[in-house]
Amino acid sequence: MRQKHNRDTALHSLANEFESMSKRGNSAYFEDRHLFQLIGYYEEEFSPEKAMEVTDFALRQYKYRIDFYIIKIRLLMQFGEYDAALDLIEYAENISPMEWELKLMKCRIYASQKDYALAIEYISKLKEVSMGQQDYLDLLMEEAHVYEQMKQFDQMYKVLRNILLEKPDHPQALENIWMSVEVQKNYEESIALHNVLIDSNPYIFQAWYNLGHAYSCTGEYDKAIQALEYSFIINPDFEFGYKDCAELCFQVKKYQQALDVYLEYLERFGKEAEIMVSIGQCYLELGDNLKARQYLKKGVRLDPYNDEVYYCLGMCDLKQSNYASAIRNFQKAIRIEDRREEYYAYLADAYVQSKDWDRADFYFRKATETGPEQSEYWFKHVRFLIEIGEIRMAMEVLDEAEYYTCGMELLYCRAICHLLEEQTEEGFLVLRDALSDHPEGQFLLHEIAPKLLEDKEVTAMLNYLHG
Repeated sequence: MRQKHNRDTALHSLANEFESMSKRGNSAYFEDRHLFQLIGYYEEEFSPEKAMEVTDFALRQYKYRIDFYIIKIRLLMQFGEYDAALDLIEYAENISPMEWELKLMKCRIYASQKDYALAIEYISKLKEVSMGQQDYLDLLMEEAHVYEQMKQFDQMYKVLRNILLEKPDHPQALENIWMSVEVQKNYEESIALHNVLIDSNPYIFQAWYNLGHAYSCTGEYDKAIQALEYSFIINPDFEFGYKDCAELCFQVKKYQQALDVYLEYLERFGKEAEIMVSIGQCYLELGDNLKARQYLKKGVRLDPYNDEVYYCLGMCDLKQSNYASAIRNFQKAIRIEDRREEYYAYLADAYVQSKDWDRADFYFRKATETGPEQSEYWFKHVRFLIEIGEIRMAMEVLDEAEYYTCGMELLYCRAICHLLEEQTEEGFLVLRDALSDHPEGQFLLHEIAPKLLEDKEVTAMLNYLHG
């Protein structure tokens, strides 16, 4: 810590010295290492103009240092001054014709100018030049980048695959290849490739990570979880490995396993509001409301503007039948984030339990307005209206839902509404369709309108269609 403080103080002093010299219009001598430090300092401070000023000064003092030319070209590219950057590359190549970085920068400029054909042609010519393995792999990375900008993700994948077959632990290729896989959805091909890489070197954590995501996308969740676990076992500082593994465990309802990974993350990387919420959710699903609340309260202290922490606290309150507190917490979540349909739906549930029908109806409507394609929220609303006897309102909601979504539950609800309104012929037609297409939904009759099962015609239809 002290060493960093001393370094920062020295850099700040160096910057003051340079700026004082610039203001006076003087010219002093600076060692090259100090100039490199100054450029880095200004770039870290997001002052590229100052970094350019130092670079120009450095080039006046060190006319033949190719490193300073490379920095200036990079800064010109950052400013979008591509023609000036190309001119400077031509000049720098006269000083150092074998400098490989200059050639790679020329590729990047052609791609940035969207002259992709010229970029690919130039790369093809460079491939004919004799070079070392690292230079060749760097060139292939530039080629992959060009194909990415062209949105030719199949070609991008092929180039990155060739890099990885040559050097299985190439970090940048491993990081970039997953994007091309996701776009093309060639998960099976990715699984085969990454298994080859792992066979050659089982300690490539990024390969295990990519493999885990590919398995997840093909529905092989156990294999995916195991692969993601290996990624952070091999590299204990790999945060994404922990987070993605725990999240997948949670999604497939392996709550204890998700909790174990989150707790391991917490121990290694320290407290984060997001992780506290995730741990709270795991405890909530495992039925331990006390521990869930403890971690969620810690999450509030770390980040009082995290909407999910209040939502989860509201869910804790619902489970403990503390409806007034649940309402307060759901309202806090909505004040922070008002585009989450589940927040409105569970706030409506809390009002249902409080027997405040008007507010419940209002927030069920907010849920379906926010997530109209989600059939479960339409179902929640319709079921609520049926249970309080507002059958005609329920039919109106069902009619509106048809514009956005469909689902087994909504079909059964429509049949129930017709039958409760004594629209027998229409009700039986819809019920027959529901029973034929979704026999597993019969339980909805028992849950929503058990009195209908006393009707002999309904019972006869159930017996006829499904024994």
